[in-house]
Amino acid sequence: MQKYCDIMPDATGWVYVIDGVRSPSYHYTCELALEAAKAHLRGSGRQDRLYRMQTCSGEMLPVDSVYGTPPPLKAHA
Repeated sequence: MQKYCDIMPDATGWVYVIDGVRSPSYHYTCELALEAAKAHLRGSGRQDRLYRMQTCSGEMLPVDSVYGTPPPLKAHA
């Protein structure tokens, strides 16, 4: 059974959802939410997740199919 980490839009920005639990805070971009989810899972030792992102149509797609490759975290100047 595949376990998922979903990156979803929220009224406040973007959140991640792991095991049905939303992230405690929102993120300004989907890339930041993805990086925060990865950091959260690394810290808890649970890295066996498929990352999915919700599209405008509501469909959940693997992050690789949305971006081609996982997006890099952009440095702010």
